[in-house]
Amino acid sequence: MKYSSGMRRYTVKRLEELESADIVVGIPCLNNERTIEHVIKMVSHGLKEHFEGLRPVIIISDGGSTDDTRDVAKEFQLKPWQEKIVSIYRGTPGKGSAIRMILEAAHTLGAKACMVVDSDLRSITNTWVKMLLNPVLEHDFDFVAPIYTRYKYDGTITNNIVYNLCQAVFGRDIRQPIGGDFAFSSKLVAFYIERDVWETDVARFGIDIWLTVQAIIHGFNICQAHLGRKIHDAKDPS
Repeated sequence: MKYSSGMRRYTVKRLEELESADIVVGIPCLNNERTIEHVIKMVSHGLKEHFEGLRPVIIISDGGSTDDTRDVAKEFQLKPWQEKIVSIYRGTPGKGSAIRMILEAAHTLGAKACMVVDSDLRSITNTWVKMLLNPVLEHDFDFVAPIYTRYKYDGTITNNIVYNLCQAVFGRDIRQPIGGDFAFSSKLVAFYIERDVWETDVARFGIDIWLTVQAIIHGFNICQAHLGRKIHDAKDPS
């Protein structure tokens, strides 16, 4: 079935209750009960420490987890004045659809900046929040890509194929075009949700490189943030 939105009725109702936000932080997830609490905790602490005067909303965009991911996310207590929405997204199963719901929520709330981080992160710190959001909120960048400190044989697909291909084709030196942890301006969020891709393979897999390439070819203001080491669960190579 083709959906005009990735948000379910519960999500829409919660957004109507909240009315607006300055920052939206999205966490797409699927069966991440072991790591989701740590990620939410670091995001909450980072928002409290670095952006206390702004109104944040954390969106947990779940792909229908069969473990306790959603329960863990719902039970975690945020810092004061922070809001949280935990919901299963609507649409084609995949990270792209999870991102779609987050972007739509950010647009609906009129957020000045939207940040997305992976749900299986073990090395995320509260500093990541500042490093990703500050370029958008303070320096008028539209797209913030990550730079990780990695062992030379780690990230072989990125280092040997994707990075070099993007540099050769687009002439842009973006170290981690498929990093998974990004930040966007409100202008770029509005641009993304208007693209007619959310019923294609982008909704399933490859959303990270799509977000990066779209920002490049359409002339948005791009920068990179040094986040340090990225330690997360091993991905299924299939």
